Amino acid sequence: MKFKITLLFFSLFLIANTGLSQEAFEINVFVDADKNIYLEEQKLSMSQLLEETKALVYKQPAVKYNRLVYNIYADKNLKHGFIMDINHQLLRAVEGLKSKTNKYLLEYNNLDLDEAAWQLEIKSLKLDAIED
Repeated sequence: MKFKITLLFFSLFLIANTGLSQEAFEINVFVDADKNIYLEEQKLSMSQLLEETKALVYKQPAVKYNRLVYNIYADKNLKHGFIMDINHQLLRAVEGLKSKTNKYLLEYNNLDLDEAAWQLEIKSLKLDAIED
């Protein structure tokens, strides 16, 4: 028993000190002018966002990530309160991890976004996050 506890402690010490978990896990959310919400490639309702975000994060390797980055890409004509509600749901999903939210406002009507490849299209635009 003493050997197992020592081995576990040593393993946790190595994980904490080797810097294995220094990456941020990025979660991309797109919201169009009609308030359709896409978590990565999945279209969701606001009521599904919390549970689906939890499921997405819980599938990730434990030692790979030590923080979350939420990227919210929203139509610029949406009310700020709706974007804040989405951000609140995302932050509630995993409260134990350090997280950051980047918000980007887009002119959705001027973008030709295929639903399956919207992330690649937006990433190619080299956008700057808005300041809160």
